[in-house]
Amino acid sequence: MDVNGNVPPIEVAGWKVDDPLSVVTDYCRAHAGTLRRYDFVAGTAATLTPDLVAATTAIDGRIGRPQAAWLLTKSAGAPWDEVDREAVLRDADPMVAAGLYDNAERLYAHFHRDHPRDIDHAKISKCLHLTRPALFPILDRRLLQLYRQPARAAARDLTDRRRDRTWPRRAYWAAIRADLLLAADALDELRTAMRAEGDLAAEAAGKLGDVRLLDILCWSMGSRY
Repeated sequence: MDVNGNVPPIEVAGWKVDDPLSVVTDYCRAHAGTLRRYDFVAGTAATLTPDLVAATTAIDGRIGRPQAAWLLTKSAGAPWDEVDREAVLRDADPMVAAGLYDNAERLYAHFHRDHPRDIDHAKISKCLHLTRPALFPILDRRLLQLYRQPARAAARDLTDRRRDRTWPRRAYWAAIRADLLLAADALDELRTAMRAEGDLAAEAAGKLGDVRLLDILCWSMGSRY
């Protein structure tokens, strides 16, 4: 923080959030129910459970009974053991073959491969975020739009630099990870400032990881594109 106690700007997909503390504290006030019913249950189970799937309704998950049944059935055979519960996206270097990035991608693909038409990236990522909250970003419509160009650039870079595998047209995780690495110190300062705010913001500081804080900042950029 600067001499006035201000948290420095945080870059999101090439845009700067000038006052991240205000953005996050405003979110805490406006979405207390989401924090308590969704975010604060994140990490309580190593695999998908009925309670975790149900918790996505607090963040506009819109997962009905047939969709929940499909997700839970897929969960039973998912390669959960390949990805530690405490895994962190910043540690998932996509340049490392057979490392955390590849393993996490394999876990995600287990759900996304052959998924029904009514189960998209948003639903899958909202569920997986609850099992590995420091690793899986929430890939909802707004984040996908905001990171569209950075993700395309990240995919081109990975295609050039790592040729042992095929990359998608857009590498969203790699683009988000790059922002997390750049903002590491600022996110620490943001969390310190949140604790000083007291109430729900202070509680959120101890329970929201960097991935989710960046997601909240992404939502503040909705009018920029």
